[in-house]
Amino acid sequence: MDRATSPGSPAGPLAGLRVLEWATGAAAGWCTRLLADLGADVVLAEPADGSPLRAEEPRRADGTSARFVHLSAGKRSVLVEDDSRLAELAAACDLLVSDADPEQVAGLVAGLPRVVVVGIRPFGATGPDADRPGPHLTVSAASGEMSTLPGGRSFELFPDRAPLQLGSDIGFADAGWNAAVAALAACYESLRWPDAQRVDVSVQESLLSLNRTRLNRYLNEGICVGRERNRYGIAGMLRCRDGWAQVVGIRDEHWDRLAGLPEGAEFAAAGHGTPAGRAADPEGLGRLLAGWCAARTRSEVVRVLAGVGVPAGAFAEPADLLTDGQLAHRDFLREVGDGFGGTLRIPGAPYRFSATPLPVRPAPELGSDTGFAARPPAPDPVAPGSRRRAGARLLDGVRVLDVTWAAAGPYATLLLAFLGAEVVKVESTRRPDPARGGFLARYEGLDRSPVFNELNLGKRSLQLDLTQPEAVALVRRLATEVDVVVDNFRPGVLDRLGLGPRTLLSADPGLVVASSSANGATGPQASGAGLASIFAATGGLSDQTGYPDGPPTEVGDPVDYRSGAALAVGILAGLLHRERTGEGQWIDLASREVVVASAPDALLAAAAGVPWRSRIGNGHRTWAPHGVHPCRDGGWLAVAVRDDDEWAALCGALDRPDWLDAFPGPAERRAAAHLLDEGVSAWTCGRSAAAAAHALRAAGVPAEPVRTFADLATDPHLLAREAFVDVEHPVLGAQRVLRPPWRFSAGGCGVPGPGPLLGADTAAVVAELGDDGSIEAGRRDEVFR
Repeated sequence: MDRATSPGSPAGPLAGLRVLEWATGAAAGWCTRLLADLGADVVLAEPADGSPLRAEEPRRADGTSARFVHLSAGKRSVLVEDDSRLAELAAACDLLVSDADPEQVAGLVAGLPRVVVVGIRPFGATGPDADRPGPHLTVSAASGEMSTLPGGRSFELFPDRAPLQLGSDIGFADAGWNAAVAALAACYESLRWPDAQRVDVSVQESLLSLNRTRLNRYLNEGICVGRERNRYGIAGMLRCRDGWAQVVGIRDEHWDRLAGLPEGAEFAAAGHGTPAGRAADPEGLGRLLAGWCAARTRSEVVRVLAGVGVPAGAFAEPADLLTDGQLAHRDFLREVGDGFGGTLRIPGAPYRFSATPLPVRPAPELGSDTGFAARPPAPDPVAPGSRRRAGARLLDGVRVLDVTWAAAGPYATLLLAFLGAEVVKVESTRRPDPARGGFLARYEGLDRSPVFNELNLGKRSLQLDLTQPEAVALVRRLATEVDVVVDNFRPGVLDRLGLGPRTLLSADPGLVVASSSANGATGPQASGAGLASIFAATGGLSDQTGYPDGPPTEVGDPVDYRSGAALAVGILAGLLHRERTGEGQWIDLASREVVVASAPDALLAAAAGVPWRSRIGNGHRTWAPHGVHPCRDGGWLAVAVRDDDEWAALCGALDRPDWLDAFPGPAERRAAAHLLDEGVSAWTCGRSAAAAAHALRAAGVPAEPVRTFADLATDPHLLAREAFVDVEHPVLGAQRVLRPPWRFSAGGCGVPGPGPLLGADTAAVVAELGDDGSIEAGRRDEVFR
């Protein structure tokens, strides 16, 4: 890595990092796009006919792939026609990201010990299923979340239909975010040790990690979370005059305020203006709320409800996103060159860096570059002869002050803890972290939540009431002793306490401060509610997930963890910049923008002028057959046929030679997709999901049962990869948790221990600061509560 970057560089926090992308899939493409956004010099190695991503939908009439432009903005394209050219590029890079066969990758980097390598495979590089193919549909089926979709309104309407994949192939973006976390952690460690890491990233485990709290319920309570009806009582997903709104958590004070408004007068008139009146007729209240929403537009519903404090957001369609005032204020959608002489509006990075503005660069024309520029050798920061000490962790020495709660922020700091950072979590009995009570269940006592344990493994707990000035003073002192401060409160909350990012940076200019909120810290919607199902709706993921003839789909808890992974990427980029320059900065992340950037297909189609149907269920724009089919044992089987060879294999396995003649090419198969799906379902109905999957895979057809969390807990492949770890919690006892979603060749990553009891480390942390006696004895119960 080039360390000549000057502080305040406009080229992004990763300026000087050389990245080689040798890959054909979207997961690796998204990982390296993230690095390019952050300023890395990314070279895309392409064959003479170009990356397969150049042919992916949506495509303009001239053949330009909007998805390729999105995945490749900021990169440079180099034609690689032989192994020697690829070897030259590999020898000149700091980081190689690849989805090629692991043996080929190992051969390429043999003799290059200083090159960090991140390999992304559908099921990882090891284990009995390592060689299985991974189309988005089948790897999604194998990863748990599909078994919970759709929920809410769609499940109420269609309870007997197949489970659904998420739209826009977001699972590949999820794996890309996860790979970027691992890549940056390995690059950070490479500044200290001469032997760079080889990292194994599994798409399956990347997706499973986003569902770790659901998996935890089965591992430790025997409860298998699946598809369910509305979780939000009379609220949830509500139809409006022009679409849908997501409404969550209407409390009595919200109803009281609404009934007192002219827009809510009908609630008072119907006897629902008091808690007693509402309790007497909850069904009538639900019908009235549904009718009230149906008579108004999405924007009216959200404006009125948000105005009285109700968490609410509109289900965004592509046109909404392209004209959205909040996204425009943050300059999120950016016009870039498309590599063919035109331009395209695409989502930008979902975070803002205060000291290192991120570059805006075009997608590359095929073969338009020659490779990495020559550079003089930089002084090696690693002492000659030094070796990684036994037990060393990737982020050894990094201290994180965690002022987060619930899910998104704690997941980001959990990833840092897995990588070896010391994480001190600030919390209070006055307003406990919701995870201590449980998201999917309620637990008695603040130290009895397996969910909290799962999200806070290895952290330390500092119990402080931040409404007390002495507690705020302690946090300020602690902030000068750490490397990173993380929060996920609504913008302005910590500023009002005197703990805002500008205040902290004025005391320590080398600090990395990271803030996560629903819509970012600036703009007309900056104070919007930060709940997963809301920014899944406002970010367009929900609109792209669903049956073709049904409504959008509520997407819940895992969206928080998607935001958390993005926050971890931003933090690690900030740490790398600080390591090179000494300069800290504030990173401002918008969870909604994470969703838009990770699931952009419908927006890209609208921007490119391509006709597009947002929801296609389990179908595919190009391939057929492609769907999820019922099986004899009540299970479901995902089947994806990508080319003529797999089509011939499917016809052979189903004993349907007539199909080969009737539907010889992709166009014929797409036109007959419904007929073919019926034929595949007729075959799967006579077999168990496992038997059908085995038969099709043996024939060469990608197929996976839709695995529940109970299935995954005993999955032989995951067990072979040691995906689960047992920890001893001081109150809960033995707990089985999911290990980190990466494998590092030299170690340095793992589960650091159980989650903390509330306040368990308060005395130790305060003693380490040096208790100066400024807190009077009579005030300690108020401060440390």
